[in-house]
Amino acid sequence: MKRIFLILTVFAVAATSCDRDEYDGKSPVSAALYLDAAQDRSDIQVFFKREVSTQEKTLAATLSAPTDHAVTAVLAVDADAVARYNERHGTDYALLDAAHYELSVRTLSIGAGDVVSEPATVLFKDLTVLPADETYLLPVSVSSSDIGLLEASATVWYLVRQTSAITTVADLTDNWISFPTLDKAGPQSEIFNGLKAVTYEIIVRVKSFDQSASISSVMGVEQYLLLRFGDTGFPRQQLQVQAGANKFPDADDVLSLEAGEWYHLALTYDALSGQMQILVNGQVQSTGTVKWSGGVINLAMRAMYDADPVGNASLSQAYQFFIGRSYDDNRPLQGEVAEARVWSVVRTQEEIWEHMYDVDPASEGLLGYWKFDKPEEGDVVRDVTGHGNDGVAAKPLQWNTSVEVPQLNKE
Repeated sequence: MKRIFLILTVFAVAATSCDRDEYDGKSPVSAALYLDAAQDRSDIQVFFKREVSTQEKTLAATLSAPTDHAVTAVLAVDADAVARYNERHGTDYALLDAAHYELSVRTLSIGAGDVVSEPATVLFKDLTVLPADETYLLPVSVSSSDIGLLEASATVWYLVRQTSAITTVADLTDNWISFPTLDKAGPQSEIFNGLKAVTYEIIVRVKSFDQSASISSVMGVEQYLLLRFGDTGFPRQQLQVQAGANKFPDADDVLSLEAGEWYHLALTYDALSGQMQILVNGQVQSTGTVKWSGGVINLAMRAMYDADPVGNASLSQAYQFFIGRSYDDNRPLQGEVAEARVWSVVRTQEEIWEHMYDVDPASEGLLGYWKFDKPEEGDVVRDVTGHGNDGVAAKPLQWNTSVEVPQLNKE
């Protein structure tokens, strides 16, 4: 039995981290030291806009198994690791100058029987003076005289870059955005009704196409005009539109998209002609005719039922505009959103391509524009058009402030 337990222990350590067999010989079986920030991947983006002066990242010293003695871990900036990184990745990044970072502590302690130290902070500072779109490297390594290392996870390489791209997004994993003003009768909701045309735009990265759910809801109104992934009888990762009783386009594996990739998604619809298009990254993916709305589109339908609710109580719950949700909690997006827009016009392919990642909030026909770039406002996502239809997260909103959304139209 002891032999079986030992084999399982070695297997568990190897399976839960990247190349965890790379010990230095001090403690080859029961425990080894690494950085928690490097557990999933060792290179971490620290991307920021020009006006951002500081960024913070946290890390902790971690053991793969508890020990019967305390462990002291030492943090250090490892200048020699820059050359190793560049050689491995074919890059030519320079070491970030010491004027632009601080480690909150240099030593971390892990008590006997524990596996994680208190967190340390890496403060990136005076960032505005760094040149735009140039990447610097800051390797932070852990060492100890008390125990061996999991070498593959003993160094974190921070990639530091000032960028003109989108750098802040909201994580809608198990969360969604509703729009309270669109659910009540009044001038704010009226502009979303009686439309002759509609364009949806959203920049999104789906983390996982959850196989326990048949649908990943992107944006729109359930049973009316909804952009989503999957459905019964459809490939789980195919983008499609539910338009009344219609599903557009037909099921096709070729149209499936990938988890973990940033996409600009757009839906255009002319209610009079029925012409509908789906565009992915500014390119037309599907086009066809879908006539169903009677020539008028109402996206704030719940507001209409609020004004005249007789016989419409059940429909009121279904016809509600969301980002990241439709009908109930069982069709989540499980991803991140960088921007979303709703227009009262059919945007052309050229217009969408040219302005995929930013658009003038005062543009003609722009009904709602949510940039998802203000973490300081907590769970509220402002409508920058001035129409006042702010989004509100259902749960405390998680923000990612160090991403770089690729700008495909500038490459």
